[in-house]
Amino acid sequence: MEEYSTFTSLLCSECGDVYDAHEVQTFCTDCASPLVAQYDFDSLRTLSREDIGQRPKGLWRWHELLPVWRQENQVNLGEGDSPLLHTARLESELGIGQIYMKDESGQPTGTFKARGLVMAVSKAIELGIEEFVIPTAGNAGSALAAYAARAGKKAHIY
Repeated sequence: MEEYSTFTSLLCSECGDVYDAHEVQTFCTDCASPLVAQYDFDSLRTLSREDIGQRPKGLWRWHELLPVWRQENQVNLGEGDSPLLHTARLESELGIGQIYMKDESGQPTGTFKARGLVMAVSKAIELGIEEFVIPTAGNAGSALAAYAARAGKKAHIY
């Protein structure tokens, strides 16, 4: 069976401690720094642009580079594939080469927060989490509410 993700572990961004990706983790227990997902990039050497191009559109077409190991744990509302907009006036004003801006307003929740929250909810489900809580001023809460509802889970937004 083909591996769905090459996600291997979590690494402390400050002290380098390694954490088990099969357990719920929050931050480094030694220095309280964020943990960064680690992937087995060597295993991707046989993956081609053509392979990815033949997959259905959406964020999950890049599943090898996402942290969810089992396809059945992915939550999906059609996120991904937002356009890049050329910003010629900004290039001219700054006097530098090509600048593009990603337009995330077409995401299912209307915000770039969709990308992070769909991963957080999907991975949390994979790790057995049944209920979610988030403090937010707006966009993150609406994204969490949408993905938790899609997964049939409870969300508490403050």
